[in-house]
Amino acid sequence: MSVVMVNATNLLPYEPSTDPTPLRVSSAEETEYGSVNINVGGGITTSAWCNKITVRVPVGAGAEHLTTEGADIKTGASTGWTPSAPTVSGGFAVITFTPARAVQFTGQIVTLTLSNIAVNRTAGQVSIAIVESSSRTNGSFTNKDAEVVVDKFPAGFVFRNFAPEKIMVENGEVAVLRWEGSDAKYTMHWGDTPAGVSLDKERVWPTPRGLTTVTGFMLRAEVTAGGVTLTHTLTTAVTVRIPDLVVRNLTVQGPATFADSVSLSNTAKDLTVAGSVRGAGSNPLRISQNAGLKVDAALNVTGASTFANSVSLTNAAKDLTVAGSVRGAGSNPLRVSQPAGLKVDAVLNVTGASTFNNSITTIGDVTVGGTLTANGNLNAVGTGTVRIADLRGPYGEPLKINSHVNVLPGNNVTITDNLTVGGKRAIRAGDRIKLEVNSHNKELYLYCETGSHNNVYGGSRNYSNATWRVHYYDSRSSVNDASDGQGTIAEPDGGDIRSADD
Repeated sequence: MSVVMVNATNLLPYEPSTDPTPLRVSSAEETEYGSVNINVGGGITTSAWCNKITVRVPVGAGAEHLTTEGADIKTGASTGWTPSAPTVSGGFAVITFTPARAVQFTGQIVTLTLSNIAVNRTAGQVSIAIVESSSRTNGSFTNKDAEVVVDKFPAGFVFRNFAPEKIMVENGEVAVLRWEGSDAKYTMHWGDTPAGVSLDKERVWPTPRGLTTVTGFMLRAEVTAGGVTLTHTLTTAVTVRIPDLVVRNLTVQGPATFADSVSLSNTAKDLTVAGSVRGAGSNPLRISQNAGLKVDAALNVTGASTFANSVSLTNAAKDLTVAGSVRGAGSNPLRVSQPAGLKVDAVLNVTGASTFNNSITTIGDVTVGGTLTANGNLNAVGTGTVRIADLRGPYGEPLKINSHVNVLPGNNVTITDNLTVGGKRAIRAGDRIKLEVNSHNKELYLYCETGSHNNVYGGSRNYSNATWRVHYYDSRSSVNDASDGQGTIAEPDGGDIRSADD
């Protein structure tokens, strides 16, 4: 059978079908009856109007004829169309199909039916002539010729039950197809195989290789009769469990799960995901490409991120922005192993304890909200200022200063407890002191700035004015005694000065 589309003559397309399929000729023992259905208008691309279709069925006993009993043909049509009774004239059974009014075909289908056809006994190919009264507009209708071709197979010809042994096979499994058929030339077309595989008289066929995707099969039977080759085809398909897919455009409306790798074989193509790409279950998304992950635009990470290896920004002019926290794996600290160190152009806020095993250099401010612990040196050697509200030594140990201390003018040094200088306690303003001589028969004098002196110890065991209170005088450590005015404390040979508490 043939499908007649719009050509230079007709405006309407026609598609014939038969029942049974294929149509068989009668034998001396049995008359074969069949039907021919003609679908009109399917697949039309340009609308057309029609007010009448006439069908001419060849009547006779030859291969080119359909039946010898043209007057017995019964007719039918889609709603709105009325068929005439067949009129046999000039070797044709003529049937006219007329609509109630002119019909515009825009894609809808009208079916014309010829039934109760007593097929003659000669196999061959029959051309059924069609005359349509049509127009591009609803007016000026003219007759235009078309035809459809119907094959008549030999009496008793069988071609049916084409099906696979299993409608679904495993990926890579060979499929086996079977059918029933009379003697004919059979050719299998399958998958993307352009040429069929000749089967001759076989009724079973295994695929030459295992299937990896859903595969369609078309089996064509060919017999020669009436000087022409008659062709009939059957189709089936086999599905594959977990198939390989090759698609042009893939739209996934729901979740997509990949149990294995996903690759883009064409490096010039992109994988665009409008939603999220996630790892299976609670597992993280893994990128195992040796070259790593390259992000040409902004990368927004809204949850925690773990990097088991290095993260690099190959373009030095680009920034890595993190809205949340950057942390080391598990309980491990975050490490910056770049030889050039870590450069912070803005404020660095540290809310927890920090440990620095090497030098820290900053060109701006460093604000530490918690404890700052340095296991190495902490150097502030510039011209700036170090401000410390409470300076202490290590826990349980004194603070050591291994450098000269220069207290600038206008600043006081306040010591709440004792001050030790050179291993000895220093005298403070307000201390009470005792003056003594370690050697007997020597006198101890208190000298005034005028050069006169006052005897403190006269060589006996009686002391005079032995206890003195120290008052601040000036930066030369002068004192103002409680009874004799100003004087300078000096230590004579063989004696020392002690506070009254010693």
